[in-house]
Amino acid sequence: MSDFDDCISVLQENCPDPNVWLQKFEPRKDLISVWVAKGLENPWIKKAWDPPFNNQSFVACGTLLELATWFWHGNWSLGSAFIFANLCFINQVDGGDEWLVIRDDIVFESITAKAMLNHETFKEWIERVLKATEKQLKELTY
Repeated sequence: MSDFDDCISVLQENCPDPNVWLQKFEPRKDLISVWVAKGLENPWIKKAWDPPFNNQSFVACGTLLELATWFWHGNWSLGSAFIFANLCFINQVDGGDEWLVIRDDIVFESITAKAMLNHETFKEWIERVLKATEKQLKELTY
């Protein structure tokens, strides 16, 4: 079984409704310059050098399945980044899976994505974060 097949199996176990994973979201590429600035404030991300963290570091994901598949792949370079809707995930560990999370211009969380994919929490966590108020994000009460 391929890595992709493993990912699909886990996602289906945790949420059998394929519509949840395939719902389209428009990635907010217009926020990339904001996210680069926020990322460079992070002591680990600003040290990214191979490749450097910049506007070219981002991959836009239009569905939750696409985002989950990228996260499942693992072993990401420091500063690799994904966009899903108005969320940004920037890897903080070279070869790792620890992601700084930003919604719009609010830096509010750090997650271990692949561990979340192995549980029901990933889909629900994304839904809560997308619906949360600015205050809830800042207080981590979403």
